[in-house]
Amino acid sequence: MARLSEHGIRLSSMSPSFLNSNSTSHTWPFSAVAELIDNASDPGVSAKQIWIDVVDEGGHLCLTFTDNGSGMTPSKLHKMLR
Repeated sequence: MARLSEHGIRLSSMSPSFLNSNSTSHTWPFSAVAELIDNASDPGVSAKQIWIDVVDEGGHLCLTFTDNGSGMTPSKLHKMLR
């Protein structure tokens, strides 16, 4: 039986090599922001609005990106994170 997060998403683990390649693919902050915006407009996602907010997470200011696109199914999210 799969273990679930508190939000009902199957828990996954990521390879350190994936984390490294993902974190080094955007060497300029604007390119990471552009990638998030580009992903929101991908075919099948079709977000019409994107919200960028600043939140305090344990004393660290973080940017959050939210769109009103179709999102990923829990299964697709699990597959992406494997």
